[in-house]
Amino acid sequence: MEVKRRRKIIFAAATGIMVGFLYAAGSRLDRYDTLDLREASFYLNWLVLSLVTSPVLLGIWWFADRLGRKTESREGDGGNFSPLFLHLFYVAVLMACWLPALFSILPGVFSYDAYAEWEQVKTGMITAHHPVAHVLLVGGLLEGFYRLTGSYNVGICVYTLLQMFLAANALAYTVLYLKKRGFGRRWRLAALAFCGLSPVFQLFAICTTKDVLFTACELLLMLFILDIAEDRDRFFGEKKTRAGFALAALGVMILRNNGLYIVLVLLAVLLFFCRKYWRRYVLLAAGILILYGAYVGPLYALLSVTPGGVEEMLPVPIQQMARVYHYDRDSLDPEDLELLYRILPQENLEAYKPTVADPVKSGFDREGFAANPKAFFRLWVRWGLEHPLTYINSFLVSTVDFWYPGAVMDGYKDPYGRSSYFDYRVAEPGQERVLLPGLHEFYEKLSWDKEAQRKPLAFLVLSPGWYFLLFLVVFMYLWCYKKGKLLLPLLVPLLTLATALLGPMALVRYVLIFFYGFPLLAALFLKPDAFPGQGRICSAAEETQRR
Repeated sequence: MEVKRRRKIIFAAATGIMVGFLYAAGSRLDRYDTLDLREASFYLNWLVLSLVTSPVLLGIWWFADRLGRKTESREGDGGNFSPLFLHLFYVAVLMACWLPALFSILPGVFSYDAYAEWEQVKTGMITAHHPVAHVLLVGGLLEGFYRLTGSYNVGICVYTLLQMFLAANALAYTVLYLKKRGFGRRWRLAALAFCGLSPVFQLFAICTTKDVLFTACELLLMLFILDIAEDRDRFFGEKKTRAGFALAALGVMILRNNGLYIVLVLLAVLLFFCRKYWRRYVLLAAGILILYGAYVGPLYALLSVTPGGVEEMLPVPIQQMARVYHYDRDSLDPEDLELLYRILPQENLEAYKPTVADPVKSGFDREGFAANPKAFFRLWVRWGLEHPLTYINSFLVSTVDFWYPGAVMDGYKDPYGRSSYFDYRVAEPGQERVLLPGLHEFYEKLSWDKEAQRKPLAFLVLSPGWYFLLFLVVFMYLWCYKKGKLLLPLLVPLLTLATALLGPMALVRYVLIFFYGFPLLAALFLKPDAFPGQGRICSAAEETQRR
């Protein structure tokens, strides 16, 4: 479909303005931990970057049009193997690519929240702070195999291999999905190489963090949403496809606490899109919510799960108020400070770091907040009106690593200069074994050394901000070309980022879907016409008339 030149120019300009901001604001925040919105040079830099970026984007979009037509006409399917054989082959290839990473740090990377999750099972005191399903899986395997073998390493290794297998299956399903849409052998080999050889995939495949399985479910959910966008008649006519959608959505909801909000928004959007089939859709959505209700209701009651802390929902307000306290303490009213100290102790406020909420949040007094919630929020609003630039900077500096392509992931601001890109270690109760010391040293530098992340072109593989920039360009391209239905699956990474922006700090694991979803994103960008029903979203009457 040809797009009017004026529309392309407008969309390219709008995208250029957004990309210009990512670089102009991001570079300052990454360097100085602050952005002076009263500084004229910032706006001049933003303007210049926008003017340079807009025509470049027009050229990229034109190139994508030409490349898409070229690959459509010249590339064949490349084989008549059965889908099951190809799927198993793709899984085997990915597992083979990830196994060296496992041998570099046996029994697997046991870090982030894994210790806390195992401790809950060991003590029998399970809370909703971490996803209970993952707590039971990790802690259950560790404790179960410890009782059988006397070694926690066995349980960690079993979990790691299971996670590798499940993640490989989700990615293999994606590659096979592209084959069904007419993408040839070179496309699929490129996708496998990206997923198998990227250090990001290798490291997280062997890491016990809940984000890996959560992201795998998100990726499958994107594919099922794309099925809905392509052919709703077929989707609602196939029980297997509907069951897959329901299981993927449920997995997203139970494997990270923010997954509930992601799925709820998606279900609301899809209700509008599937209104022609609203009865069947309502039954499907109700089934998903009933299953989730059974999970958080009877199961939680059976396990005596206690609620998580309310402070986990408040890192943004906490950091904003702590920043005001840090920079403008002398101007604050003593009564306001007295109220603040009842909820956030002074010693925690003194430990404020711009890029991570944990030092302040760890001292949050739940009883003090419960006694004064309205007063706390009134104070937060009033300070925001009095210090708007401070609040804006607090939010931007804590999220910049998510959206600035040149950022180095160093939210913890380690006193020894180490970054926090990846937590490459085996925490207790595991014991680290290194079989490939050279590879171990490589991953260790990549995880902790800022200079390793600053090497030329390293950002093309490592930077979440770079993948967000690519996502933004593709999203605006599809919108410009009126391929509205293809925007539906892209809501998954968009909503994931939106919830991550409200979190305590910027970490790669929070936005893994931008990495896992990249092969699908590239396919939507370069060959959107390979996906049936890719035009604008039509009303039910229009669709009936067209049929």
